[in-house]
Amino acid sequence: MRQFIADSFPDSDGLLKVEGKKARHLVQVLRSSPGDMIYVRLPDGFVQEMTVASVDSGRKSLLLQVAGPDYAEGIQSPRANMATPRAQTFGPELWLFQFVAKPPKMDLIIRQAAECGVRHIVPVEGTFCQSGPVDSARKRTENGDKRWERIITEAREQSGSPVATEVHPCMNLPHALDLWNTMPGDTSLALVLYEQTKGTVALHTATENSKVERAALFVGAEGGISPEEISYMQGRGVKPVHLPTNILRCETAAVYGMAAMQTALAEKELWQLKG
Repeated sequence: MRQFIADSFPDSDGLLKVEGKKARHLVQVLRSSPGDMIYVRLPDGFVQEMTVASVDSGRKSLLLQVAGPDYAEGIQSPRANMATPRAQTFGPELWLFQFVAKPPKMDLIIRQAAECGVRHIVPVEGTFCQSGPVDSARKRTENGDKRWERIITEAREQSGSPVATEVHPCMNLPHALDLWNTMPGDTSLALVLYEQTKGTVALHTATENSKVERAALFVGAEGGISPEEISYMQGRGVKPVHLPTNILRCETAAVYGMAAMQTALAEKELWQLKG
């Protein structure tokens, strides 16, 4: 389900004006024209059906109008979000701790993570990370750079993800684990993908216990993760997991691992063997 992510709410008349780059994207890329129906995700996550009322090509703007069950006076109608097949999130809240890779690979990882419904992405500075990509990641997250924000918006609009993906500032591994452990409890699960088999467990073994409300995946950069870092993470409750596949590039490992973990958790009751 494609969607448009709005920065503001419709006015009291049910009208929403879109200008600038977002308007150009709707008109020039998506070829929106008067009468077209669009799913609009409002700032609070509510999905509203709207139609294109008018297009002003000269001013590069267009006007959207509420259609169907509406979002009235800031209170969502009980039927309003039944209009779209994917209005609600499902499964645990997902976190991706990505050891910083080269900029083009980070762009791809962030795009794919947003499409998968990852809520939090944390760039991590690790032993095998190169200094140039780390500096780039800091610039992307600390200096008002909007590139990753735009990538996430485009990915959510394309995939229809209801999850407001957020990229955190780049940080070292101890700070990343401190962030993850701010809300500790039995409902959290943290895994790290490791290319070695020693000391690791299978994915289904790692995900077979209690209900999980928050799940994190740590993925290495081009050079992987050092044994010292793996040991440190184990000491702080992160389980090393080895996937019995070929050796994966970091950008492949991120989406492959996240999808595998997400599926294992979402379908746990189907695959678990009852003793």
